[in-house]
Amino acid sequence: MKRINILIFAVLVTALLDGCDTKTVPHPLPIVNDANCQMETINKIEDRAAREQFAGLCSRRSVGIVPTEKPKNWLDLSDPKDKR
Repeated sequence: MKRINILIFAVLVTALLDGCDTKTVPHPLPIVNDANCQMETINKIEDRAAREQFAGLCSRRSVGIVPTEKPKNWLDLSDPKDKR
């Protein structure tokens, strides 16, 4: 009985520690710019997680949008006095 317990314990420890020594290597992402944010370039990234991360970065980049000098206050535009 003692041998079976030791064998079961050894199998459990081996199963639990089996995947501990593998380390994933992060894939370097390309630079986010107009040339790299094309669908052809994005689809060339083999790692799915890296491809999704890069596509998200491309979708959040600013493309020539500059802040306005005098932004409009939306509360001023929706004055309740005008609705009468």
